[in-house]
Amino acid sequence: MQKPKEGIENFIIKKLEKAHTIDEIILLLKSAGFSHMEIEKGIERVKKSHKTLHQDLAASNNFLPSLKKKSKKDFESKIASFEENTLGHIGLFAGRMRRKDFTVSILFLFSLFFSLVIIVSSFIQAMYPERWDLIKEVLSSDANGVLSMYIPIIFAPFTLIFVSLVTRRLHDLNLPGVLSFLYLGVFIYPFSVYVSSGLIVFDLALFVLFILLLSKRGEPVLNAYGKSPVSHGSTFTKILNLK
Repeated sequence: MQKPKEGIENFIIKKLEKAHTIDEIILLLKSAGFSHMEIEKGIERVKKSHKTLHQDLAASNNFLPSLKKKSKKDFESKIASFEENTLGHIGLFAGRMRRKDFTVSILFLFSLFFSLVIIVSSFIQAMYPERWDLIKEVLSSDANGVLSMYIPIIFAPFTLIFVSLVTRRLHDLNLPGVLSFLYLGVFIYPFSVYVSSGLIVFDLALFVLFILLLSKRGEPVLNAYGKSPVSHGSTFTKILNLK
């Protein structure tokens, strides 16, 4: 008995046997995360190695015309149309992000942030020592941590990108991205006198959630926030969610 074939070719054959059209199969494969090239090669393999199946099903599922040598432009237009209707625009808070890309992006973002802080503080300390002494005096007098509330505003670009990364990672777990804004709550320490015990529980919950974002595998299928993400491009491209 011949061992059943696995992968994209086997998927195409099974769908053909269930009377799916080639256009439907293309959309299913694309939503599952397969690339344009993988789909095209899979169709060509079925065309070459399963000629009998090809001929038997041609009349019922319109497979024959799709296997003829159509122009590459026609094939790409179908994929582009599918992506336009399904994915919409890509923005900082749109779509999903894999755990590996999330981990690398977070490490890169924090490394860049601390490097920038060290460079700027060193520059001020070396070039403007009087102002540096004034900054240290203001920080040391802030016993209640009121100034910490301004950190997300002062470093707004880093705050925006961090929240966007967490949002997309939450989407990959099929969770609402609005939960990412809870991480801004770590800067409410001026009110810790009133909610000390509750703040500890809150911080612990955020820590556990962050561990899940780093370790839990996302849903491998299409969910409410888009298709399963595919890792491509540079770290910079992934952080800014560019095509």
